[in-house]
Amino acid sequence: MKTSLKLLLFFSVFIFLQCRSSYKVLKPESEKEFNLSNYSTFGFYERDAVTQTTTPIFSKNIKIIQEALSSKLKERGLNEAQDPELKINLALSVQEEIQTRQTDFLRDGLPRYTGQRRYSWKSEEVPVGKYKEGTMLIEFVETASNKMVWKGGAKGILPKKDEKITKNAVDAVSAIFSKIP
Repeated sequence: MKTSLKLLLFFSVFIFLQCRSSYKVLKPESEKEFNLSNYSTFGFYERDAVTQTTTPIFSKNIKIIQEALSSKLKERGLNEAQDPELKINLALSVQEEIQTRQTDFLRDGLPRYTGQRRYSWKSEEVPVGKYKEGTMLIEFVETASNKMVWKGGAKGILPKKDEKITKNAVDAVSAIFSKIP
């Protein structure tokens, strides 16, 4: 009985950890009077990307996010227009990070000989892998006053497969939209 209960608990925790998202929604900021229902049209700012970031993959990811944003805004009753009441500024940042671990005496072996009968061992950080971490920021700017009225975003580790990047981007936009009044 105890063994089956332990196995059930183990698998429940394992499934929970597999289902959690790989991103964190950042705390949104907004003007006191801001409400999305006060606007009827939206549009995107033209991209002014640095030449290093204008790769096909970057452009594809921007398009995925813009489509997800358009879909969510249309669900909330806004229409895309050439001269919108609300403009959307989208910023993406991707950085390659190095995962490290701390060495320890039990796992990493005996002390090294440093000469003149002195043995020493010290703990150090060793790289074990690389991953990419991305940040997406979304800003809503009121066109009439040219004033930012809402800002939010998400940050997380980017998956290596394209299909998962699309799904995570759409899920992140949905999670961000749940915070918009």
